[in-house]
Amino acid sequence: MDFYLSLGDSKAGPFSIFKVGDLLERGDATPDTLAWHRGLDEWKPIREIGALEAVCARSLPVKPENGETEERPGPPPLPTPTRLPMPPEPYPGTPLTEVGPTAAQVLTRTEAIEPARPFIRFWARMFDYTLVSVMVFLLSDYSAPQPQPGEPLTDFFTRYLEEMRKPEALTLATTLFLALFAWHALEAMLIHLFGATPGKALFGIRVTNAEGGRVPVLLSLGRSFYVYVLGVGFYQAPFILIGMIFSFFRLITTGNCLWDQHLKTKVEHAPLGVVRIMLAIGAFFALILLQSVRFS
Repeated sequence: MDFYLSLGDSKAGPFSIFKVGDLLERGDATPDTLAWHRGLDEWKPIREIGALEAVCARSLPVKPENGETEERPGPPPLPTPTRLPMPPEPYPGTPLTEVGPTAAQVLTRTEAIEPARPFIRFWARMFDYTLVSVMVFLLSDYSAPQPQPGEPLTDFFTRYLEEMRKPEALTLATTLFLALFAWHALEAMLIHLFGATPGKALFGIRVTNAEGGRVPVLLSLGRSFYVYVLGVGFYQAPFILIGMIFSFFRLITTGNCLWDQHLKTKVEHAPLGVVRIMLAIGAFFALILLQSVRFS
């Protein structure tokens, strides 16, 4: 049912019964305010309209036993929320506070939050990839085209594309693809046995299970092929670029790669000092030199 009210010498409405009650409670209307609804012959005060008796009675002031009129008391104030003390901030070298009924494992800030190191992981994997590639080139009879003295870059690029269309080049590409596939099976065994591959060991990276122990064989195998498909996209363009970009942003935003999160494995990093950096540069240089000797 809709109601019309006489507010400010003008007709207002239509209002629902709930809206009329709201106007009464706010003081915009009183029980003496004239009202009308369909079926009435004339305007009447709200208190005399049967359909509005409930909302009208609710808005009337409370009359105590002594006869004096007092306003209906409002709700009590909300209790002041108890402010819990903030836990002390752990600083480097300071153990984290105990949590729960039992003491948490004592970890320092450096141990509790493992920094994301995407570039170190990238170079470790590139070393393994280069190692496999050089081994395939050394065992094959194919000789890749080399730039000639004084040859323009455009001519060399054209000659290179023509060489890549030859059956020998396609055979080499197929062999390299199968070798990288087999490498990931070998990588799984190396991670299971030693927690690292040659590239990971060179850069001080170790893969463990959630408790820091050895990764089981099947879990290690699943992780290696997880990386092979999603991390490096079968080493094929443009999937390798997509996979590496996705892994990079996933690692720097969450601190964990997708495969390590799903398989409950973790990656530990040893300090990367000057000696380790020099060893890595020397190892890469040795691989490049070994490949250049093969094609010289």
